[in-house]
Amino acid sequence: MVQIKALYYRYQHQICFSIILIIVGISLLIWWQVSQSSDGVSSKDFTTVADHQKDAKKIKKTTNNEKSANIVIDVKGAVHRPGVYYFDKQPIVAEVLSRAGGILSSVDSFRINLAATLTNGQVLYIPTGNEQVPDMYPLPGQSPQNVQDNLQDNHPDQSSNDKINLNTSDSVALQKLPGIGEKRAQDIIKQRETMGGFKVVADLQEVNGIGAKTFAKLEPLVTV
Repeated sequence: MVQIKALYYRYQHQICFSIILIIVGISLLIWWQVSQSSDGVSSKDFTTVADHQKDAKKIKKTTNNEKSANIVIDVKGAVHRPGVYYFDKQPIVAEVLSRAGGILSSVDSFRINLAATLTNGQVLYIPTGNEQVPDMYPLPGQSPQNVQDNLQDNHPDQSSNDKINLNTSDSVALQKLPGIGEKRAQDIIKQRETMGGFKVVADLQEVNGIGAKTFAKLEPLVTV
């Protein structure tokens, strides 16, 4: 015990100095950790504010573009991104379809006049396959009658004397009929299998979705 006290009194200055160094070191470590944490939060807050400002500018720019646009076109039907699109001047069909992501693979491009000019408030309806174009949305540059004539020119089997046999034709052949798409062709095939074959052309009306108006258009083009 006496030796310990003697050692203490002999080295008390060194011991005190060492303790002070330890305290200072711990204090510096705590200060550094607090400083790093504060910098991280500040940086994150700055990034968040910058992102919000960027988004606000983007929204403002889009809004301004829409307000300054003179032409508004509503795109419907067989395109990748149907919706309303804004233009500074009268666009042609090709420009509008490009903005809408292009047409689907099921579209008969022969029917589309890509060079036709569209007007403000116009609806551009793109039909799929041999779908009949609604009278209220005629294809640009074509009247409903022009559309039907072009469709028959593109598919001569429909205007020739060779009628499509409802009992032997496959899905592809049936889709050549006006207003008959892939789903309706499959419905026709399913119905003829259920009935054991169509007995008369009028049996076509048993197919779901084929009413009197549709049947009147199909009757002169088919046989059994």
